[in-house]
Parts: sequence; structure tokens; C-alpha cells
Amino acid sequence: MQTMPARLISKTALSPDTSGFAFALLNGPCDRLEPGAHVDVHLGEGLIRQYSLWDWSDDQSVLHVAVKREDEGRGGSRAMHELEVGAELQLGGPRNHFALKPGETFVTLIAGGIGATPLVAMARTLRDAGRAFQVFYLARSTELAAMDQEFRKLDLGDEYHLHCDDRDGVFDLQSVLRNLPEGSDVYTCGPEPMLNAILDASSLLKGGQVHFERFAAVEKASEGENESFEVELRSTGAVYGVGPDDSILSVLQANDISIDFGCSEGLCGSCIVDVIDGEVDHRDGVLSPEEQATHSFMCTCVSRAKSARLVLDL
Repeated sequence: MQTMPARLISKTALSPDTSGFAFALLNGPCDRLEPGAHVDVHLGEGLIRQYSLWDWSDDQSVLHVAVKREDEGRGGSRAMHELEVGAELQLGGPRNHFALKPGETFVTLIAGGIGATPLVAMARTLRDAGRAFQVFYLARSTELAAMDQEFRKLDLGDEYHLHCDDRDGVFDLQSVLRNLPEGSDVYTCGPEPMLNAILDASSLLKGGQVHFERFAAVEKASEGENESFEVELRSTGAVYGVGPDDSILSVLQANDISIDFGCSEGLCGSCIVDVIDGEVDHRDGVLSPEEQATHSFMCTCVSRAKSARLVLDL
């Protein structure tokens, strides 16, 4: 997995629980920087976390992320907040499974909490391109709206809406979606309940599509017990068994099959591979329901097989 050495050059409090981090790349600028992209931050001892870029320098040598501290989380946010300016580490990527589509379609950005980070970059790009769009930023309070000032710096006028639960009550999502222009697209990132509500209400759109990104693993209470199955590699015809306690990724690695990976939780999309044959048991948080229904690709870190064998394009 290719990485880039970087140095933390600034750390700024954005709200009581969220800080912004600016990393300077030590070996020169990066490419492939676009709204929706994220980087892997290698925090030592095998701890790798993915954070969306909300800004970068004009020469693409300084990358900005924002991280909410979750003391009851899995350790990544605590490790980030413990970093001191001057710390050097490795960044992987960037990767983008939440890209902003080109065109003239009217766009609505709906950001929830720290999920606002990729949408700040999208809003900036849409503004610079002269696109028609609007932004809804949902937060519990003005104090916790960490990215509010970054949105306001874009001078979006009446197209920017900050909704705070303690001040404004329940956000009328259905009214927003119902009144969008025909063919509108929605881009959203935020907590799982918010994403689910938007996906459930997507039938109210008059055409268009909901594009989303999760920042927490999908909980599937009804998965049941894992079954054994086989994976076949198209290039060699080699067949490997995947046991109930194995992942496809771990089996491939154990057999010296090179494959990219990052979060190992079905969130970053690094380990997606094409599926030539077989039915996938999707357990990721990256692919849309429509993409999953094709059974044409899968996240090898968490997803499994419903069929006895999967043939992978490896």
C-alpha cells in the first residue's frame, strides 16, 4: 500500500470536540485531490483511520482534515487529537468513492455533524464552477457546528442553511426533498440515522439520485452465522477456502495475493475488487444499494458470499 510521508503543521480547535489538522506532504505535492476524497492516516501500531479532505493548498502539498474526538470510539480520534504539531507520519491515498459528478444538475448538500467535511470541499467546487446548489448543515447546537465558519467563508448567502436541533427543532427533511427541482441530486454525509432517513425518503425526489458516504460501519443485526465458501482467482484459477472466522482479505493476504486495504471495516473502499461470478453477501458501508444489487464488485474486508463460490477478477 503506497503511502506519503507528511508532517502535522497546524492543529486548530473548530469546536469543543472537533479539531482541524493540516498535514504538509514531505515529498512534494499530491494529485487526485477532488471533493469527496479521503486519506488514510497511519497512526502507528497498525492503527489506520480514514478522514475526508475539506481543503488543500493550491499546490496540493498541504492537506486539511477535521476530526471529532470520540472518547468511547475505537481509538483513532483519540490518537489524532493526541498528535502534536511537528509529528511525522504516513498518509495513504487519496481515494474517492464519493465523487461529485460533473454537469449542470441542481445539487443539494446535506451535512450532519462531522460529516460536513467532504461537503465543504464540494460546496467550494460548486461555487467556483458557478453551479446551482444549496447546503443544509445539521448540528446539535451552534457551539458544536464545527464547520459552520468554513461554510460561511464561501459566501453562499441564502443558499447556506445551518439547522441546530436545540434552536430549530426537528429538521423537515421530507419537505426539502419534496420541493427540489426535477432531476436534482443530493449528496449527504453524516450519522447513520440521518443517512437512513434520507435514503428512505429518496422516493420523494423527482428524478435525480442520492449520493452518500458513511463514516461508521453498518450494523447488521440479522447477519446470522458465517458460512464457509470458496473464492477463485480469474487470473490463475486458484481456489481458496474462506472459513467462518476468515475474511476474503485475510485469506488473500495469507496466500501472498497483493491487494490494497485500509480501514478493514468496509468504509474506505480500498479493498474493492470486481466479481466475475457468484452472489455477494454485502456488508460494507461504501456501495449504494443499486451497486450492491449488481454483484459486480465487493469489499473483500467485510463482505462474504451467498453462493458457494465467488470468482474474483484478480
